[in-house]
Amino acid sequence: MIYRLPSGVSFRPSEILFRRIISNRLSNAEELRIPFRRFFQRYIDEREDEQFKEEKTNPNFMEEKNMNFRLYPFYINWKKIEANDPGYYRILVHYGYFGAAVYSSFKEKYPSLDVNNVLFILAGFINEYLLKPENDKTDIIKTTINDFFEKMPNLNELYELMEKKIIMMKEVPVIILILKIYEIDFILKKDDTNIENILKYEYLLLTYLTDNEYKDIYKSNYDGKVKKIFKKIVQDNGKDYILPRTKEKFINHIKSIYKNIKKN
Repeated sequence: MIYRLPSGVSFRPSEILFRRIISNRLSNAEELRIPFRRFFQRYIDEREDEQFKEEKTNPNFMEEKNMNFRLYPFYINWKKIEANDPGYYRILVHYGYFGAAVYSSFKEKYPSLDVNNVLFILAGFINEYLLKPENDKTDIIKTTINDFFEKMPNLNELYELMEKKIIMMKEVPVIILILKIYEIDFILKKDDTNIENILKYEYLLLTYLTDNEYKDIYKSNYDGKVKKIFKKIVQDNGKDYILPRTKEKFINHIKSIYKNIKKN
């Protein structure tokens, strides 16, 4: 079996083990297994203590117990989670593997990042940096934008997870915002090929959700500060940059953007 790392490089398990032995991060294979067994046992116990109730199962989304952390393509700082770092642990519980991956990538850049503001900070990047008029984009702003996208999840790997339905319902709010950031960036760059691709996968994700599920996601995650950011974005830049509040409006948005690029 071959494991694929976030960088796109593939290694066989023996190669991963060898590299970690060389770097003094692993003395034997058992050291890799034991911490994660402890973590997942604690994770399960705490969820039971909190009388966590599973939502009604949507067959388009994977149940958490079936997720395989060993094969997950995005980097997650499991050491922080195993060390019971509250920020990393709460993100994992609330937004799943994908949320933990985004948090792991951006935490150093945004030290104040936590489960309560992660969506707000992602949305704020669009307004504060990405949609700045070109004449107002200083070298510092351009560097910030480049650094931000270097930390973003690889789209092809995200697409693959979505196609294979290796995603959890709790991850959808973060996935939608990541796709929206890429979508706006491609629109600004007039990159029609990538716009078409991302519209395709936004639509795919919407087909996995019922109307009510999308409404619940919007109300629970975007209603409030994130909604205000996108309202300002639309006022300043137009409806092409909207974050629709219903599944139907989101699909209509996808159709509208698609028609626009086909006209051009």
